Amino acid sequence: MMKQIWNGVLLVFALGFSAGATAESSSPQDPKWNLMLVGSELRICSSMNSDYCDNDEWINANEMRTTRLFQLTDVRRRNALRQAIWPRDRETIREEVAVMLTEMVDYFARGVVPEHRLVDRFRSRAYLDLLMRLSDAEYNRILDNLEMPRLEGLDEVVNLAMNADHSADFITQFVAMAESLHGIAHERPARILIITAGERDSFRSVDVHVQAFNQAGADARWLPLDVAVTRAQSINRCQDLEPLRRELSGNYDRDRVNPARHNEQLAYCRDANAWKEMLDNADAVFITGGSADRLKQALVLDNRATPVLAAMQERFGAGTLAVGGAGEGANALVSANMITNGHSREALSAGAIARRPPPVDCNLDNTCPRGMNVNSLTYEPLGGLGFAGFGIVDSDVAHRGRQGRLLRLAAETTTPLAMGIDRDTAVLMNTTNGAFEITGREGVMLLEGAIGSESMLAATFHYLRTGTLGRISAGRLVDAVMAPQEFVRPESTTNRFLGDSGIFDNIDTVCRGRNELRLLQENFELMMRVSDDSELELSRARCQVINGVIGMSIQ
Repeated sequence: MMKQIWNGVLLVFALGFSAGATAESSSPQDPKWNLMLVGSELRICSSMNSDYCDNDEWINANEMRTTRLFQLTDVRRRNALRQAIWPRDRETIREEVAVMLTEMVDYFARGVVPEHRLVDRFRSRAYLDLLMRLSDAEYNRILDNLEMPRLEGLDEVVNLAMNADHSADFITQFVAMAESLHGIAHERPARILIITAGERDSFRSVDVHVQAFNQAGADARWLPLDVAVTRAQSINRCQDLEPLRRELSGNYDRDRVNPARHNEQLAYCRDANAWKEMLDNADAVFITGGSADRLKQALVLDNRATPVLAAMQERFGAGTLAVGGAGEGANALVSANMITNGHSREALSAGAIARRPPPVDCNLDNTCPRGMNVNSLTYEPLGGLGFAGFGIVDSDVAHRGRQGRLLRLAAETTTPLAMGIDRDTAVLMNTTNGAFEITGREGVMLLEGAIGSESMLAATFHYLRTGTLGRISAGRLVDAVMAPQEFVRPESTTNRFLGDSGIFDNIDTVCRGRNELRLLQENFELMMRVSDDSELELSRARCQVINGVIGMSIQ
């Protein structure tokens, strides 16, 4: 009986809920993109991030900063282990960490250790069990307190030309967006403000982002706000930035490790109008990743936009400011129903919860709020920063199997359109007319008209890949011109669609002759179907689909 109901729901979608998209018209010739949504955090090639580079032969460790350094001296270990920053019920874990750090002093036979060597030792067989029992907050607490101050005269160096993925392209495209929006190409550099407020340590990626945008031709500056600054200004406690960082972001000793950035942020905090001149002179704002919830806490206070966010929204609405976001920075740009946490398995089985997200690894240190766990799907019904008003946005969707959580949230909130952006992929948008272009490596899944019950969910879906142009309006895709794709051999494939790439890996099965895909994982079933009303693009890569049907159920 359940399967008959399930097939009936899908048939209704196939016959009555098609998007009506067509490939007969294209986006405007000069769309004036004003919004960029990047499906993953920017991976910028630098002397400290050689894994993001095509090669590392250009890196000179004598002239460039190549790693963070940590001290295992008695002072630093005492600071990392002081009882004041460890919960009483984690005393046993604290004592085990104390033994581990003492043993590491003998192992390294010196007081200063590069990050990769320290982390490798953490992950060795001797301490792997302890590491697995440490929460994310505890692990970071240890490293924060052991970290050395930055060495004067040894700076991180960015090399966009050596970037291994599309992050350099996205940066270049965003700079061009800002220039085009203001008609300033070749007249002066585009002035771009970088916001890192979503990151746990809002200082850590400032240099790399500012350098990267400058190398792409911009005049980039850091807007030194975060949740600690916003709180400090609201209660007139700028002198307490460091304890507020500990309380609100869970980071420690940033004033000791990076005094220059701390002093910059302190000066900004003490001048309530410091943001005005910075924003008045800016052509664009780019928001890095981290946590969508933390970003909102930094820019929205007591459910009201802070003055800097209100001014950004006003200029964006007037067409004089371009905005971009990467990873959860993109998730945070929505006007309603901002996704803040969740695994597809938990989303399908337990639904969505309109509460702030649980702490990372809260199951390890007993900090999960009542009625929630580390994988709970949480969202903010009042939205995020208010720049993307067309629906829900989720990032890193294909590789992390987030289609289930996106489908669940769209159905429970009756949101007409939900957009799931893949890793290393970006969407350029004109929020005035709904035009968009997909760029980068992979694609975007659009879900329309999602409906469901506790055990079944279904929606119309479109999967569009890089180079595709389209337009969305009134919660639906109304135009799309699908671009042929170059062949890319999959590195590996899986049928697992909850938290993994099963849907992404098997979408061609729907397109090439079978018209239907069914996958089973545990007691969950996925079904995708195309019909005569669907439009397909079958170049030598994963196919593209307009007006397919997707459904998920619990058996």
